Amino acid sequence: MPGRQEDINEASETVSADGSEQYDVIVVGAGAAGIGVGIAIAHVGIENFLIVDRETVGSSFSSWPDETRFITPSFPSNSIGMLDLNSIAIGISPAFSMKVEHPTGKEYAEHLQDISDFFELPIREKTDVRNIEKNDGLFHLETQEGTLLAKNVIWAAGEYQYPLLDGFVGSELCRHTSTVPSYGGLDGEDFLIVGGYESGIDAAVHLSNRDKKVRLFDLNAPWLEETSDPSVALSTFSFERMNNPKFEEHTKLFANTPVESVSVEDGVYVLKTQDGQTFSSTNQPLLAGGFSGSHKFVSHLFDERDDGFPELNESDESTIVPGMFLCGPSVRHDGHIFCFIFKYRQRFAIVAQAIASSLDIPTDEFVEAYRSWGMYLDDLSCCGQECLTC
Repeated sequence: MPGRQEDINEASETVSADGSEQYDVIVVGAGAAGIGVGIAIAHVGIENFLIVDRETVGSSFSSWPDETRFITPSFPSNSIGMLDLNSIAIGISPAFSMKVEHPTGKEYAEHLQDISDFFELPIREKTDVRNIEKNDGLFHLETQEGTLLAKNVIWAAGEYQYPLLDGFVGSELCRHTSTVPSYGGLDGEDFLIVGGYESGIDAAVHLSNRDKKVRLFDLNAPWLEETSDPSVALSTFSFERMNNPKFEEHTKLFANTPVESVSVEDGVYVLKTQDGQTFSSTNQPLLAGGFSGSHKFVSHLFDERDDGFPELNESDESTIVPGMFLCGPSVRHDGHIFCFIFKYRQRFAIVAQAIASSLDIPTDEFVEAYRSWGMYLDDLSCCGQECLTC
């Protein structure tokens, strides 16, 4: 297929008259989306590209609590033509290389670094893109070290670096679960958790396993939903871990119980619910309320949908700024949400093909290869709402 290893080893950037580096493509973000679409860009035959990240490859995964693991299982099924659910590249299986079914964040970050090294992707770490504007047909990416120029930009900076800290009065007094290095390192015996989807249940599982008392509040009841839609119900991995004596003994779940406020009174945290109940703990409540996507930083380059996410064309390109693309969990089409790796990876090749075609690079062989691996989803009408929404 196109993009043999010996063909994609270097980014042959050009230099403009003012000394700025110029590329055909710059990918912003070196997480699962950025590395995955970078591999697709290389495979399609684009050589003059660069991946930048303000931290390091997979840094958002590295910051997960030590105990937190992927809820989607990895399985080495490549030999029968079925791609590992946590793979971001054709022919690659995290399960085969790591020998782990549910990797930790740090393990997956190492996996991303390993495949970046294997494909010799051109990556520039510790490069903070502070602003992006398009002038005279080129994107100008302002960084702390100067300006980078590109014909095309792929925003793949992800969702999970900017925790949501609002939603009720006093929410800022809580500690977001994404800032916990290890649940084993939390002092105290009694914890209040706001949010009952995957992150909240994950925290409750690890705390209850350490014989901590946990009270968890959710405005809905994900653990009671009888649906396979992962935006509403919990994963099998979470249900499996909840089904143990320690969880049942130490954790109390409050379904359909929105939190009204959190306050601190004489060193004691007081949580009040909208139905008038009051709970207290000497330990800082944990907030598992989700994240604010990084697409907000480039909102001026996209039109906005009614739900606040960027409006995209059929190639995941901005409808108002040609050459500006989006990859990762912020991708939306109609009611379809591509929030898990095994969903948004199906759009990498769509973006790569669009850019390659604009550069007059043939894509037929590339598309055939990616489609054969289930990595080229261009017909959303073939899928129902439930199979794509998360």
